Amino acid sequence: MSKLDITKLPTVMRSNNWERGAQLMEKWFSDPSNSSPSNGIASTDIITMDWVLGFSRARQVYDTLIAERIWLNEAARREIVKLLKRKNALGSGKQRFLLPRMLQSMENEAIQFRVIGGNMDMLVGPMDDLRAALGNFTFRLVVAGTVEAEMTEKKVAAGPAPKVPTGNYLVTIEEVGIYVKDSYDFNDAAGEDQDLGNWNFESNSVGRTGLNGGFNVRNSDFRKWRSANGKGGDFLIYSDMRVLKQTTNNTFLFKP
Repeated sequence: MSKLDITKLPTVMRSNNWERGAQLMEKWFSDPSNSSPSNGIASTDIITMDWVLGFSRARQVYDTLIAERIWLNEAARREIVKLLKRKNALGSGKQRFLLPRMLQSMENEAIQFRVIGGNMDMLVGPMDDLRAALGNFTFRLVVAGTVEAEMTEKKVAAGPAPKVPTGNYLVTIEEVGIYVKDSYDFNDAAGEDQDLGNWNFESNSVGRTGLNGGFNVRNSDFRKWRSANGKGGDFLIYSDMRVLKQTTNNTFLFKP
């Protein structure tokens, strides 16, 4: 019986029209050996929001987070306040904060997220390019807008009433940015070894059980390949950012 050659997996993926999954795996094979995704060479041009939203299970999560306006729920507001404090944006006038564009800034300024997929989805969900490329992943949110000190008129005996700060701040969200983040790695918790299915190189098919024939592939197979070949780099995946303009019901008050 021939030996398992995991470098053939992208060929099987392409036979099933899983092009993005194949590209990401080929990147892993060609990148320098690395087991820490955050230290790897990030992928920013393979996964796009348009492509991800072409899959109904991702579109459903996306549509729900927009309908619920999760960038203004209590958890998001707390994160926005923390963000404004870090930016030293709580002064006496109005200050503007912008959408982050650099990867590290996006990581530091994300104020909400939603997960697509889960353990049950991995067990019974569809076998498709989204699964091959990302498995479970997250939509992450960043925001832009203004923050200004709330002012009120101070009562005086005579003359025009001066305006003084109330101690509250008004945040106006003008833009919401949504993007995909995922970790492409083959790491496991101690004592675990994730099953990646059975891959049949003769029929170019993939199954969840041995009934599919071929080879059972696990995370450890990739780690062994990395040790033997000196390549195989874990990395982070980022999509482009979809920006939503906000014009109504987009403000909240807070007291630091």
